[in-house]
Amino acid sequence: MATNNLNVTQFTWQVILNPNAREHNCLKIWKDIEKLLREKNIQYVIHFADAPLKGIETARQLCMDGHRHLMVLGGDGTLNEVVNGICESGVALNEVYLAVMPVGRGNDWARTHNFSTEIGQNLEIFLKGNFMQHDIGVVKTLEHDVEKAHRYFINIAGFGFDAEVIHDVTHNKPHFLGISVYVLSLIRCLFRYKSQQVDINGSDFHFKDKSFLMVAGICQYNGGGMRQVPMAVPDDRKLDVVVVPNVRGITVVANVGRIFKGTHIQSIKGILTYQTDRLKVNSDTLLRSEVEGELLSTGDYRVELVPQTLNVLTNL
Repeated sequence: MATNNLNVTQFTWQVILNPNAREHNCLKIWKDIEKLLREKNIQYVIHFADAPLKGIETARQLCMDGHRHLMVLGGDGTLNEVVNGICESGVALNEVYLAVMPVGRGNDWARTHNFSTEIGQNLEIFLKGNFMQHDIGVVKTLEHDVEKAHRYFINIAGFGFDAEVIHDVTHNKPHFLGISVYVLSLIRCLFRYKSQQVDINGSDFHFKDKSFLMVAGICQYNGGGMRQVPMAVPDDRKLDVVVVPNVRGITVVANVGRIFKGTHIQSIKGILTYQTDRLKVNSDTLLRSEVEGELLSTGDYRVELVPQTLNVLTNL
């Protein structure tokens, strides 16, 4: 892992804050972070990403205006929006430094990078200024071989069951707070979801069969702590792919504990793992996809690594 150390006190940080994160408690958390930033003489300007896609718009405009030092306060969804804004801005990614203060519900990206649940400890990580040249991926949705949409990601892209759960969360939100929203949707989908016929091509592998789910990971965790891609390394210029074959929902239930530990790769019969720098994912049926909990438009998919890397704060 190659990293570079940045003296973070020498720059003014553009802080993009999602006030709706952590059940609308992010503003309270920000007051504590703001106090610590002032104590450490960190210069900052605050920007609110308080509506859908506002993080994309804000990050894109900041980069186009010449800013190169950004900080995110929010969850995985806010981080994904900011990454998309940076990538859409047209600036050289290796000029941009992105620090993340994870204050969402799941904080799955932060798990790979060993961030803390304590604000003070995460600020100490920031002050160390240890930045990794982080891989970024992009999922392109195609219709009749023509690109109709794309979305960048910094963590995991999921196809099949993973995306079906996100679709259920989005369209049938139960009246519960926190991680229970995801868990209840997960349970519902386990009883009704059927494996789908897919045709997956990587740079040096081909899978054509029924699959329960497939994930392509830059980092290791999604779904509120499930270690679905335990072998993923964020700066190795590879997508780590896990294909779960045609299994029944009860098999997934029986292995939930192993999925959270990352040992399901060995325990679920028929799981396949690959490394690649690009993927083609086709299906004759409606195959859903998601990145960082954001549901994508349906179609066939192309998954690729972005040519440039982004400087991202890490605790590895």
